[in-house]
Amino acid sequence: MKTLPITPLRRRIFIALLAAIAMMLMLCFGISVIPGASYLKYEPSGGIILLCGFLLGPAGALECALVKCVLYILVHGGSLYGHFSDLLATCVFAGTTSYLLYHIKQPERKDMFIFPVVGAIAATLVMIPANYVILHLQYGMTASAVSASMIYIIPFNLIKAGLNSAFALCLYPSVSKAIQASLKERNDLHV
Repeated sequence: MKTLPITPLRRRIFIALLAAIAMMLMLCFGISVIPGASYLKYEPSGGIILLCGFLLGPAGALECALVKCVLYILVHGGSLYGHFSDLLATCVFAGTTSYLLYHIKQPERKDMFIFPVVGAIAATLVMIPANYVILHLQYGMTASAVSASMIYIIPFNLIKAGLNSAFALCLYPSVSKAIQASLKERNDLHV
């Protein structure tokens, strides 16, 4: 898979635009997906970041996630621990998925569905030990209390990554075609 053939300035603008969209989705949309753990809210910003990874590669996904996080902190505030946790999970998920897509010479259509599953598993596995540290620092939770909450956290991370994958996969074909058409039109004007 190849990244979009755009200038570095347009790339930064595109990343900033997607990060702003992701931040607005994070700010305006949040639903509880795990009964008994209403504090774990799904919001589709990770889907936008994964879309950025599909279009611009793993570096684009990581940059978009970082810009979204900074924008959200500036607009909303809140605990830095929570923001770091979200940033870590999103970077591992979108970074792993887009890395796999961009380092396979000829990815097949099925890879667009398989690699997000790998990214979801990677993010879930990384977040298990990360939650022990983050929840202890943020709330003073003991290891046994964190272990007890893993019954909610692990399914939440898998569900969140699955929904974000579905969201990105639904958006990718139309966004990719629109961008390719715009680039072709722009190139035709300059010839």
